[in-house]
Amino acid sequence: MVNTQTKKLTLRERLKKAWTTDNVIDASVDIFLVVFDVLASPILVIVRIFRYLFNKFIVDYIKNGIKYIVHKFDKKK
Repeated sequence: MVNTQTKKLTLRERLKKAWTTDNVIDASVDIFLVVFDVLASPILVIVRIFRYLFNKFIVDYIKNGIKYIVHKFDKKK
């Protein structure tokens, strides 16, 4: 005769059963991705601000310098 009643597992037994290599790897990758996203976001904000400032000032100065030189040569003709 087969016992049809299942034994209720304790918390320790359930954790031991769930503590497999696949589950540990999956959990560690998920934690790494969350931490990486949290840490990468402020860096991206700083990079975007630097890129904006670079485009605003440096590129504008280069464009104005080229325009100045072109106008100088254009006026000489």
